[in-house]
Amino acid sequence: MYMWKINNKKKNMNPLIVILSCQKNANLWDKLKAKNPNSIIFCGDPKLSSNYLIRDRILYLKCEDTYDHLPNKIYMMISAILEIEMFSTITHIFKIDDHDTKFDKDLINKIKDIKSTTKNYCGQKVSSSVTSNEAWLCRKYHYNKCPVTSIWHNKPYLGKYRTWCDGGCGYLLSRYAMKIISFELKQINIYENHIYEDVMIGNTLYKYNIEPEKIDNIIVGDKF
Repeated sequence: MYMWKINNKKKNMNPLIVILSCQKNANLWDKLKAKNPNSIIFCGDPKLSSNYLIRDRILYLKCEDTYDHLPNKIYMMISAILEIEMFSTITHIFKIDDHDTKFDKDLINKIKDIKSTTKNYCGQKVSSSVTSNEAWLCRKYHYNKCPVTSIWHNKPYLGKYRTWCDGGCGYLLSRYAMKIISFELKQINIYENHIYEDVMIGNTLYKYNIEPEKIDNIIVGDKF
């Protein structure tokens, strides 16, 4: 485990809204971008010659654009934001989904007003660890969503569940948390180990004793 140095200096929060999408939903992009100027949309494009390309507030990532590659897409988005100079002053990202999340032009101010002890990892819906047989359906949530050629087609997730922020309801990550995620996930084969991007984030930060914090609802997510 890498021991990260925490910067305890107080500085103004400068969040960025990052909207998970795919190219088949490109018809939604203009309306989404118009809702808030402090936002970008990210999607996959395996044909890119570089790891990423940002154009007109769309961040294209060199990865597949299908459901089974969502964890890798999240990892590549975080790594790109940490690397791209225009995002060097971003202190936090707030991840939401394109078609099943509703937000307004005041979302940035709502993010800044979040009541939290650290603001490293927060979300509207915090789920507890899955340990019982009754939670077996959680391990099959991706069924009928992955391509038939995917290794996850009709294969259950048998990995660990730590406490995590539900991805469909939005979650906040600090730059400190993003650096941990980028570093840790670079060491593994994401595609073979993870199918749920939000569970992956919770598992990764758990290693550094970063537990998710519940925040008040500031968007309408896919669970409420």
